[in-house]
Amino acid sequence: MRNVIQTVREALLTNFRELDTWFEKEPDLLHFKPDAGQWNIREVLEHISLTNYFLLLIINKSTRRALDRKRTANTVILPADYKDKFSKIDVIGSRSFGWIRPEHLEPSGLQDLRDIRTLLKQQFAQCMYNLSLLKNGEGLLVQTNMSVNHLGKLDIYQYIYFLTKHIERHIRQMERLAGEYAGEQGTVVNAPDETEDSMLLI
Repeated sequence: MRNVIQTVREALLTNFRELDTWFEKEPDLLHFKPDAGQWNIREVLEHISLTNYFLLLIINKSTRRALDRKRTANTVILPADYKDKFSKIDVIGSRSFGWIRPEHLEPSGLQDLRDIRTLLKQQFAQCMYNLSLLKNGEGLLVQTNMSVNHLGKLDIYQYIYFLTKHIERHIRQMERLAGEYAGEQGTVVNAPDETEDSMLLI
């Protein structure tokens, strides 16, 4: 169980730390749109904070339920195929699937970047706090259905891990936007070769 929690904690640290670096980029890059139908980087950052908000509503509620159940539960045992679900969640960090996002996850483009940055820091702290409350396997006691990519039932550790992979997915998107921006400015960068339909992003 300790290895599972450590994996989720490292994913939180890595992806939120990398995400924070994007707020230091130059304004022209943050506002750059290669196409009118695509998001710019500041909109991607807003979208991530919106998605985190709704995922955390579920994570926080599930954490409270898990702690209540722990009082009457017996020893928590990992299923034999437990790690397989984490492998399926890893796909979320790539471009190998499509999912039409709900309207409430669409960025307005009007939110102040400083507010978004503050909110993301708070969301990181909340994820880490929940993880600290579930240090003895309590996160296995509550499962919630996840429709994205047909993942099915996820426990709380897997749900938090999903949140980190969603961030990772959009970090890759911002890297591609930075590569396109650099290309238009005549700057050579090492950007991924992949292309992605932003309308299919979570």
